[in-house]
Amino acid sequence: MKRNVCFFLGRVAAMIVAFHLSLVASHAQTIREAFKAMPDSLTPYLTTNNRLDMMDFMDAKMKAKVTNKLDGETEMLFLSDDSLAVRMSEAMLLEMKATAPAASPADSATVVTIKRTYQTKGGYRQVLVNVYNSKTWEELSAAVTENTLLQLDEKASKIINQ
Repeated sequence: MKRNVCFFLGRVAAMIVAFHLSLVASHAQTIREAFKAMPDSLTPYLTTNNRLDMMDFMDAKMKAKVTNKLDGETEMLFLSDDSLAVRMSEAMLLEMKATAPAASPADSATVVTIKRTYQTKGGYRQVLVNVYNSKTWEELSAAVTENTLLQLDEKASKIINQ
């Protein structure tokens, strides 16, 4: 009898844990939801409709190109449940990744990392990485920057100073 009670309580505990985990997973946003809800200020030359159209085109297995606010072409290159890549222009690639809930399991926000890569035809590039809370779109960490132009300037100064 004692064995059956322990077995039953173990199964109940396992079901409670599984239910709690399913609630947490159901509250986490996918990258699609984050991309739809993100403020226009993070993609200033794309409208909300541009973002929605690109996802619809990807779902329809079509080329996901739209005309942006600058009359240029923007194309979504990749879309999954947790990440996406958008060629915003010839010079800029935007990548997004959704990860675990931001603060606690009770928080329905997801951590969204946005990486912007700016590159010139000469091979100079600058990478900016920002991390946001998808519920409030507050920045969770200072931007990380990588700039090859500055690295090339450092190399040039070393050669000149030799």
